[in-house]
Amino acid sequence: MADLLISAAGPGPRFAAVDDPADVIAWQEPATEAPGDRYRLMQAIGDAGVEAPFLYIVEQDVEAADEAELNRWYFEEHLPRLGGVPGVISARRYALVEGSARQYLAAYRLERQEVFEGPVWMVARQTPWTATARLLFRNPRRRMRMKL
Repeated sequence: MADLLISAAGPGPRFAAVDDPADVIAWQEPATEAPGDRYRLMQAIGDAGVEAPFLYIVEQDVEAADEAELNRWYFEEHLPRLGGVPGVISARRYALVEGSARQYLAAYRLERQEVFEGPVWMVARQTPWTATARLLFRNPRRRMRMKL
């Protein structure tokens, strides 16, 4: 069984995109047998069991030749830095195991929407390694969601 299931409709907490309330997903950990995109947990920081009013998601594909470097950046720098920002309840990274979504997904549970793009968040994400790692993203998609 996968660690995470994201579906258009289904069990689990539902989150709407802040910029498009009609864009709703159901977020379920651990995954059930319902249809949707299934992910394997790769890295976890913070308390994933705590409900959060906001969920910031970053998805991307990566070329096979760049995969090891992107994963190293996430594991060693990026997820720990963003996961340590005050107001971040948890930071988790997943790899797609089944479905049509992008290869990787990073999810940040936030106490408040303002945590994202706040001054501490901005400092945490502005490093030389981040500048080069982001060049490896293919088909990136970012979305801030709020719990319904």
